[in-house]
Parts: sequence; C-alpha cells; structure tokens
Amino acid sequence: MTREQVLEFVKANPASFMATVDGGEPRVRAMHTALVEPVGLTFCTGVNKDVHRQLVANPSVELAYWDQKAGVQVRVRGEMQQLDDLDLKKRIVNEVFTFLKPVVEQFGYDVLSLFRLAKGTSIVWRAAQGMAPMEVAGF
Repeated sequence: MTREQVLEFVKANPASFMATVDGGEPRVRAMHTALVEPVGLTFCTGVNKDVHRQLVANPSVELAYWDQKAGVQVRVRGEMQQLDDLDLKKRIVNEVFTFLKPVVEQFGYDVLSLFRLAKGTSIVWRAAQGMAPMEVAGF
C-alpha cells in the first residue's frame, strides 16, 4: 500500500491498537485515531494517562488497524511527535471527541496531549495471502 492508501484505510478503520513501551515492557490499548491527514496520524489523550507518560519517555509505537470484512490488517510503526497546538486540540474536541467538551470546560485544554505519527513503516497482511510475506513500505 502507498502512504495515501494507508491513510484511506485508517480513515475507514480509525480504531487502532497502539503498542508502547513502559519500563522495558510492552503495553497495548485501543486508541481512536483522532485525525487522519496527509501530515500523519494524530492521537489525543490526557496528560494524566499512562499512554501520555509512555510516549513522552519513549515515542516508539506500533499501531495495528483491522478491517474484518476485507480480512486486512495494516500496522504502522515509527516515532510519535508530541504536538503543542491549541487550535488542533480545539478542532479535535469540537469535531471528533465531543465527549471531552465538559472536561476542557472544567479543566482547560492543558489536560489534553496530542501526538502524531508522521512517518515510519507500514506492514500490510491480507488473510487471502495466507503465509506469504507481508507487504512492507515506507509511511
């Protein structure tokens, strides 16, 4: 898949499983991809969350996306960049994660943390290919 095809796949399947590292141990959780744009995949979390602390300490991640109907898994790995962008936080709260409006009304936008995976490696596996080698490309 090209970068553009990966982005389209993620737009259609925005729920990911994000793997991080904590003290040398793997950690994984489901994360909704807040924004899928040509600049990359943007995530929003709380500064009080373990995932925030883990990404600050070690920005290496692997994301797994799955389309069950098509039998396609796309993994993207690379290093997250922490973003300091108030306008982007406002956009995400107003357009994507509207459930966070009461949180920012009470505590402000500083309780939110943004991370973006702008480049890395994509790995595609299709159920139809069985044990054939996976498709690996730059992202």
